[in-house]
Amino acid sequence: MPRFIPPKRSTPHRVAAIALYRALLSRCATAPLPHDYLDALSNAVRNKFRRERKMQSPYQLGLAFRAGYEVLDHLDAASNGDQTSTAFLISFIPKLPPGMTRPPPVRPRTPPPDPSKKLLKCLPPERAILNVRPYAKVSGARKVPILASANGVPFLRLGKPQPPNLSRILRQKLEQRQVTFDQKIELANYWQPIATQEETWDDIIAEHFALVDGKGEGNQEPTWTQAIAEAERINTAKHDHDMASDRVTARRMQKIVDQETALALQEGQTIIRGRRVRHPKTP
Repeated sequence: MPRFIPPKRSTPHRVAAIALYRALLSRCATAPLPHDYLDALSNAVRNKFRRERKMQSPYQLGLAFRAGYEVLDHLDAASNGDQTSTAFLISFIPKLPPGMTRPPPVRPRTPPPDPSKKLLKCLPPERAILNVRPYAKVSGARKVPILASANGVPFLRLGKPQPPNLSRILRQKLEQRQVTFDQKIELANYWQPIATQEETWDDIIAEHFALVDGKGEGNQEPTWTQAIAEAERINTAKHDHDMASDRVTARRMQKIVDQETALALQEGQTIIRGRRVRHPKTP
């Protein structure tokens, strides 16, 4: 290990130390010793590793590792029935300092952040953009909003950074639109063939056992394909409703943009639309 790298930053040192730490704790749980001795030894391991985690002296690190591996060997031997190692541990553990055998202090956990501060609530109706714009008067320069689209979902870009609640609404709408599209594909490519096969199987069973097919005038229960067709109709109606709602919202937003633009021109401002083109510098 290079001398300019602290041991706590060295990967081989960290791997060896963590492996020895876990091995000692696992052997402490299975050694044939009284519970008081096992608790005291496990506490001593935790406290010793915690106190010497920032040790940098190679000589002291060598002594610490040697002592740890020696205790680990005695624990393994005691688990295998070696009476000499068991007697050594029984005589060694009571000689440990009392401060080392105490349970390590519990670190105070930081309380979780208040979830109410992270709630991205929508604006109340009296402050919604579509209800308060255009502003009749502004204190400074009028900022005309820009009508933008996020994969077909219209919204007004008022400035940067984008409000978190607007990002949440756009994300939820796009996720819901994707769910509707996935349901449409699943109904057409998965459930519709299964429904057709189920009806074919019902016809075979009815013909084989001379059963009534149940398609008489008094039977109101839909067939397999009729149920899938109804689900497809509901899915299509939901998609059409969402698209129509987006078109209405886009018209309202475009009207706000036009009104804000007209007010800005009346106030003597210059409105630039589109991307700004950078002209090359003439030599």
